[in-house]
Amino acid sequence: MIMDFETLLSTLPGFAEGLGWTLFLTVSVLFFGMIIALMIVPCRLSQNWLANGFGLTFVFVFRGAPLLVLLFLVYYGVPELPIVRDTFLWQAFQYPVFCAILALSLNSAGYLTEVIVGAVRAVPRGEIEAAHVAGLSRWAVIKGVIAPNAIRLGLRNYGNEMVFVVKATSVASLVTIQELMARASGVYYRTYDPITPLLVAGAIFLVLILALSRFMAFLEVRLSPELRRKAEKARSGAGRPAASLTAVDGPSLPQTPETGR
Repeated sequence: MIMDFETLLSTLPGFAEGLGWTLFLTVSVLFFGMIIALMIVPCRLSQNWLANGFGLTFVFVFRGAPLLVLLFLVYYGVPELPIVRDTFLWQAFQYPVFCAILALSLNSAGYLTEVIVGAVRAVPRGEIEAAHVAGLSRWAVIKGVIAPNAIRLGLRNYGNEMVFVVKATSVASLVTIQELMARASGVYYRTYDPITPLLVAGAIFLVLILALSRFMAFLEVRLSPELRRKAEKARSGAGRPAASLTAVDGPSLPQTPETGR
């Protein structure tokens, strides 16, 4: 039998607790990753070579480094440094949750920085110049023109990053955090049944990702006037009967005495 339903029912409470940890890690990483990325974005957009070089280096290191290597460096390596071990920083680095959130947030920030930079650069220059000509301040241009357009343009890529973060939380099991994959491994070690716990964990991840993808698709439609108009047109046309067509695929014409058609 592929799945043992007795094992499945007995492990559901544990998987529910693991789901809570997975959601907590996902929300925390998305929040802190965005904060870090927003601090790096001005460097990437700066004309100053030093600031821009710092932004490029940050993206190169934390986006390019394997996530597992980054996690192990933060969890095993950084606490061994005297500046961490012998100072107040040890109070944070002694907790696996902090190390996992920090490593995942740095990795996510590397990707989010480029997502935001790409969205900002895709904002039409004409709209920005028109706002400046209208006399708007720099902050008003950012808040009223650049930010709304950048959010709309970068939403799909941000949704992809959110899906990646959900799946990336599974590596936290390697530093003793009892999220979904850790729960699945625990069930396997107790029952020697590798199929049931992995199928359950995989199904939960798929449901999370499906819900997240649908939510992001909904937001994209709501924030994009073109997509919203297409959706409204599709809904309004769904219940409307199709016009009768002639043999030449044109609308039927009223009959007249002259033509008999």
